[in-house]
Amino acid sequence: MKRLLLCFAFAVIIGIGNVAVMDTGRLSRESFPMGFVFGTSTSAYQVEGMANKGGRGPSIWDVYVKQPGHIANNDTADVADDQYHHYKEDVDLLAKFNFDAYRFSISWSRIFPEGVGKVNWAGVAYYNRMINYLVKKALQEKYNGFLNHQFV
Repeated sequence: MKRLLLCFAFAVIIGIGNVAVMDTGRLSRESFPMGFVFGTSTSAYQVEGMANKGGRGPSIWDVYVKQPGHIANNDTADVADDQYHHYKEDVDLLAKFNFDAYRFSISWSRIFPEGVGKVNWAGVAYYNRMINYLVKKALQEKYNGFLNHQFV
């Protein structure tokens, strides 16, 4: 099964290696003003995984979801989509689907495992690798050498 982390404003139907044709009501990129940025976003807790590894400390969500009755099936995001290990595949999907921007959140418990003070440099390195890969893909596949969009 292919990993899909992307949430679309417009539905994209994926078949086995094929994108199905669908009626968009004549809506296309050309329907939007010049410079309109098509993007997607994620939440660190929902996609990263590695909840108890890589120096990450507990977040308020880690505590909340482990209290019985709060979350269906007592599910957690301890593994999630495992973007921590698969960020290149995820960014490649962004490029494949022709997105212009990707907004992601930073897990502060990955940067400051104790809440304040000591920095987890392994966490900083993870975000640095992901940002560098976003920039690399944007330069090579999107903007023909122009860095005029932010990945924040």
